Amino acid sequence: MAKPDTTWKVLPHDPPTQLADNLWRVEGDVPGMQLRRQMIVARLANGDLALHSAIALDDAGMAWLERLGRPAWLVVPNGWHRIDAPRFKARYPDLRVICPADGRKMVERMVAVDGTYDDFAPAPDDDSVRFEHFGAKKRMEGAMWVRSADGITVVLCDSLFNLPHQRGFFWFVYGRLLGSTGGPRVTLIGRMMMMLGGGGKQYRAWLERAAQTEGLVRLVPGHGDVVTDDVAGVLRGVAATL
Repeated sequence: MAKPDTTWKVLPHDPPTQLADNLWRVEGDVPGMQLRRQMIVARLANGDLALHSAIALDDAGMAWLERLGRPAWLVVPNGWHRIDAPRFKARYPDLRVICPADGRKMVERMVAVDGTYDDFAPAPDDDSVRFEHFGAKKRMEGAMWVRSADGITVVLCDSLFNLPHQRGFFWFVYGRLLGSTGGPRVTLIGRMMMMLGGGGKQYRAWLERAAQTEGLVRLVPGHGDVVTDDVAGVLRGVAATL
């Protein structure tokens, strides 16, 4: 296996946008694809940062990030969202790397992993950020929960997309044929990744439980627009398709 590339390579990305008092989002390009990716930055009560699906930013972006707090946790949300993980670990050697349990082998091909979502351990009295798997089977992904002044945000990855239909051959194949566009949904790829071996039932049950969360104000999908209207209803609607 080739040594992971730790050279700081910056692809086009948007400026950061603030979602809540302790939560930010940066959207950027995916190498070789028209699909875009995103990094979610959550600030813990002690000021440390958890970087979910990290993206290498330009100098101004990295200066902004370091002003927010100390990068302490590198969250690799599945075995595919790992492109810039080795770059961040090389830049911040003290970062603790966590990922879903069943994605660990794939992630470790790119970067050393300190633990799974079950091993996330902030200060005992800090409930600002937490992680969970969807269940006991097919733990390829999970959720990051962020508590902010305005309520609760749930952050997902490839387990849920929220992309509109778009024009062009790529979007016809990737979007319409593979079921990746047309609003909040679990894509065909997502179904293949999580649904076999009982994963579909546990994910549906998780979505239904998540919809009952008190104070839920925001859903951040792995790709696409953030959901702020009737988040509970969106989660229930996605669950009903599984």
